[in-house]
Amino acid sequence: MKRLDIHYSIYLLGVIVLMASIPLSHFLMGLVCFILFLNWIAEWDWKDKWTRAKQNWQGLFLAGLFFVSLLGLVKTNDWNAAGHAILAQLPMLFAPIIMITSRPFSQKAMDWLLNTFILATFFGCICSVIYWKTHTINDIREISVFIDHIRFSLCIVLSMVLCMHYAIKRTELLSWYRGGYVVLILHMLLYLFFAQTLTGIIIAFVIAFVYLFYLLFKMPQQRLKWMIFSILVLLILGGSAYVTYITYTYFHDKDTMIMARQTPNGNPYSFEFETMVENGHRIDYYVCKPELMVAWGERSDSAYSELREQTLIRYLNSKGMRKDYVSVMALSDADIHHVESGIANCDYTKSFGLRRALYPTFFSFTMYKKCGYIDNSSLLQRVELWRASMAVLKDNWFWGVGLGDNKTALDNQLEKQQSAIAYKHNRGSHNQFITYWMMGGVLLLAYFLFVLAYPFFGLRNRITFVYVAFFIMLFLSMLTEDTISSQSGRIMFSVINPLLLLYFGALQNKTDQ
Repeated sequence: MKRLDIHYSIYLLGVIVLMASIPLSHFLMGLVCFILFLNWIAEWDWKDKWTRAKQNWQGLFLAGLFFVSLLGLVKTNDWNAAGHAILAQLPMLFAPIIMITSRPFSQKAMDWLLNTFILATFFGCICSVIYWKTHTINDIREISVFIDHIRFSLCIVLSMVLCMHYAIKRTELLSWYRGGYVVLILHMLLYLFFAQTLTGIIIAFVIAFVYLFYLLFKMPQQRLKWMIFSILVLLILGGSAYVTYITYTYFHDKDTMIMARQTPNGNPYSFEFETMVENGHRIDYYVCKPELMVAWGERSDSAYSELREQTLIRYLNSKGMRKDYVSVMALSDADIHHVESGIANCDYTKSFGLRRALYPTFFSFTMYKKCGYIDNSSLLQRVELWRASMAVLKDNWFWGVGLGDNKTALDNQLEKQQSAIAYKHNRGSHNQFITYWMMGGVLLLAYFLFVLAYPFFGLRNRITFVYVAFFIMLFLSMLTEDTISSQSGRIMFSVINPLLLLYFGALQNKTDQ
C-alpha cells in the first residue's frame, strides 16, 4: 500500500471514530482531532492539498471564523480566559482545512461516516434508557450520560434526517434495510418525547413541516399536492387544538366555588385565596395540614418537612384530590415514592406526552407572575440572560467586551441588576449570536452570519435537503443555546457542516444526474 493510501486510511478511520464520538465522548473528540492533525501534517502532499483547497475554497470561510474571532483580543482583559477560548476553538480552524485539502470521500466512505453517526446516536439513546431504568433520576436531563442533553438532542434530530434520506432517497437499498431506518426514526422520536427535550422536539417538527412544504411544491401530481396540503393543515390544526386543550386544562380554574369546609374526619380545611392554579385546581384549597402529617407518617418512612409537605400538597392537587388524610391514604405506593423523590405533579411521571413537557414550564410562568421567581425555569432564565447581555452590549456594541471576557461581563451585569440568578456564574448568554457579538463585536457577528448564509447563494448546487435540515437545526438551537461554544457543538459545526455541504452535496448531484 502506498504511503498516501495509508494516510488516507488513517484519515477515513479517524473521521469515522470522530463521527461516533460526537454523541458519545468528549475525550475521543479531542484525541481524534489531534491525531487527524498529526496525520495531515505527516501526509506532506502540499501540492495536492493546495489543488484541492482551490477546488473547495469556499470551505475556508469556516476556518476564517477562527481568525475573525481573534478581533475579540482588542478588548480582552482576561488573557487567561482568552487563551482557553482560542485553544477550544482550534478544531474550528483545522477541521475545515483538513477536510477540504484531503482526498475526497467516495459514496461508500460517506455511507460509513453517516451510518456510524446514526448508530452511535442510537447507542447513546439505548444507554440513556438503561441509565434511567437503573438509577434514581431527579432531573430527566441526567439520563444523557455522554454529552449534554441539548447537543445530544441535536444529534438525534440530525440522525433522524439522515435515516429519512436513506429510507426515501436511497431506492437502491433493500426494502428491509430501508425499513430499518424507519424503525430508528420512530425510536429516536420517542426518545425525544421521553427525555422531554423541547429544543429537539420543536426542531424536529419544524424540519418535518419544512419537508412537507418542500414536497408540496415539488410534487408534479395535483392529487398528491392536495394530499400533502391536507396533511399539513390537519397537523397544524390538530397540533394547535391539542396544545390549546392542554393549556386550558392546566389553567382553567375548577375550584371557583367552595364545596366543603371540613374533611371527612371532621377537621377544618384551610383556603388560601391568592394561591396558584395547577392542573385546573387551586393548590392551597382544601388543605388540612395536621391530617397530612399524620397520614404521611403512616404511609412513608421519610421525614415530614415543610418542603415535603408542599410537594405532597401539589401532588394531591395535580390528581384533583383534596389535601387530607383520606386522600393521602388513597395514594398508591408508586405515588408515595414519587412524592418522596420530590416529584410534585403526577403528570411529571408520565413517560411521554406534551403535558410532561409543558406543565413544568406553565408552573414556572405562574411562579414568575406571582412572585418573580425564575430559578426553576430554563426559559425564563434565558430571557434574563438575554436582557443582561443586551445591557452589556449597550455600551460595547461595536467591539464587544473581548474574547474570553463575555461570561465575566455578563456575571457582573447580573449582579448589578440584582438578578435572581446572579449567583449562577459562567452561564453564558445562551444565544450564539449574542455570544459572538459580545466576544468580537459587530464584525465577528457579521462574519458569522455571512458564514451561515453563504452556502445558500454561493453553493446552491450543493445544497440538499439534508443540509437544509442541518442548517435549520443549528440556527434554531443557536437562538436559545451557545451551541458551538461547547466541544460537541464545535465539532458538529466544523466537521459535519463541510462534510454535508462540500462532499455529501457533490455526491448527491452526481447521483441525481
